[in-house]
Amino acid sequence: MLSSLLQVVHIGVLGFLLSLVLASAHHKLRAPGQFRQALVGYELLPGNLALTLAGIVPFVEISVIAVAVLAFALQATAVTTLMLSGLLLTYAAFLSFAMLTGRSLADCGCSLNGSDANVKPAVLVIRNLALLALVAVFHLTQQVSTGTLSEWLMGITFSLLLFISYSSIDGLLENHALLKNLRLRHD
Repeated sequence: MLSSLLQVVHIGVLGFLLSLVLASAHHKLRAPGQFRQALVGYELLPGNLALTLAGIVPFVEISVIAVAVLAFALQATAVTTLMLSGLLLTYAAFLSFAMLTGRSLADCGCSLNGSDANVKPAVLVIRNLALLALVAVFHLTQQVSTGTLSEWLMGITFSLLLFISYSSIDGLLENHALLKNLRLRHD
């Protein structure tokens, strides 16, 4: 019973993390100019490097997904964990630098909602740390078996629940930032 539950959590967390990275890559590919402009505007990197990186990041995210899925299929959970952790730690490092330098970040393709809310980097760092905790949960719930059909169906359902919850929290954070900005303009 516990093994089945762990397998459902394992599948669900992986499905959620991969779909989140895919949604992020899709957002960046759909509006590359907006992402390029945001990355240059953050002034975290020299202009030319930021422009080059802006073109590469979505493909790195897609590559992380491909390698993570392949590693998962080969039951090399450590590789999947390393790929997802590396991506999220890189983002957390950039966000931490932005936080330490007092920058406010407009939409960069990190969000699911595509709003122009300036969310505080500290909030995004906390979000990335929570996502890293989920990567740890994925790694710790690894099982020897590949799972039954019912475990896969429950895992996919759990993944959808996580995605909907994340999207809701993401929307609330953006709304909070927008309302705070409205209050500042009103006063």
